[in-house]
Amino acid sequence: MSELISGKEVKLAWANGEELEFYSEELDKWFGLNDEPFMSDVFDIRKVRLKPRTIMIGDVEVPAPFEPKEGDYFYVIFPTSFTGYTEVFAENQKNLECFTKFGAWRTEEQIRQVVAALRKLFKGERNEKNAD
Repeated sequence: MSELISGKEVKLAWANGEELEFYSEELDKWFGLNDEPFMSDVFDIRKVRLKPRTIMIGDVEVPAPFEPKEGDYFYVIFPTSFTGYTEVFAENQKNLECFTKFGAWRTEEQIRQVVAALRKLFKGERNEKNAD
């Protein structure tokens, strides 16, 4: 289980609009908490965490994608680019839907980490296939 936070930290994080998750032992799964009103008697307060802001690609931990809104600049995976990514401006909802199919990252540094992890993963897969 990732880093659990105290009841006091939960209330402060929730009040500040941070994304929280609670753990259901019954279902062995984490669920988002921010969509529900904060009620400590509904769940076991000892099993709450800040939503992780990283994901794993293969064996590499990278920044998690975010959900951009219209008017945001962000970076996306773009296979035909030499760098493997490009910067996008979200002009409208159709633009957002088109460019965020595989995720969106806030900074160029974040997308570089993602592209490097994907290159490592796919390079490893090709080497394994060639070994057969």
